[in-house]
Amino acid sequence: MAKTRELIGPHVELMLDCWMSLDLEFAVRLTERLRPYSLKWLEDCLVPEDFQGFAEMRKRVPWQTLATGEHWYTPLPFLSAVSGRVVDYLQPDIQFVGGLTAMVKICHIAEAAGIGVLPHCGVNDAYGQHTCIAMPNVPMGEFFVNTAPGIPLNEGYRWTPGMAVPEDGFLVPNDAPGFGIELTLDDIERAVS
Repeated sequence: MAKTRELIGPHVELMLDCWMSLDLEFAVRLTERLRPYSLKWLEDCLVPEDFQGFAEMRKRVPWQTLATGEHWYTPLPFLSAVSGRVVDYLQPDIQFVGGLTAMVKICHIAEAAGIGVLPHCGVNDAYGQHTCIAMPNVPMGEFFVNTAPGIPLNEGYRWTPGMAVPEDGFLVPNDAPGFGIELTLDDIERAVS
């Protein structure tokens, strides 16, 4: 973390995704040790179902912004997290949480409490792109880069035809009907064969 902070400087946001790998005590100790590096957030530091752990994290490391929700599968855990004010950013995955309708519900729950939503891989599909643009409490979109270094995104990633591709850190969703998805019968046949 020290090396990364040194490389990017003090004005670039730095986040750490722990991928649900820590227990409460380790997460607290890690957070304390990382405090000098000014993390924007600590993501998924505990297993998703450890709601009491997130509440305890909030008490023990109140300075650290916490983000989670990638592995919550309905709007109900998000309502619980917002009600308890145990996290600062919700990170639902549109593919896991129940689609666009569930995402909109989660965004409204969070908006009422003044909590941001940063959908997990939110701009990796057309539905997520439109959600990120449409919801007022989504300040940015996460894009999982699935290409090798030096390979342009539009060449190395398996895109849904018609889906927008990020350029220079920005993305403008396709505004054509049907979320801009331009699938043909040949595309569908290739996908299932």
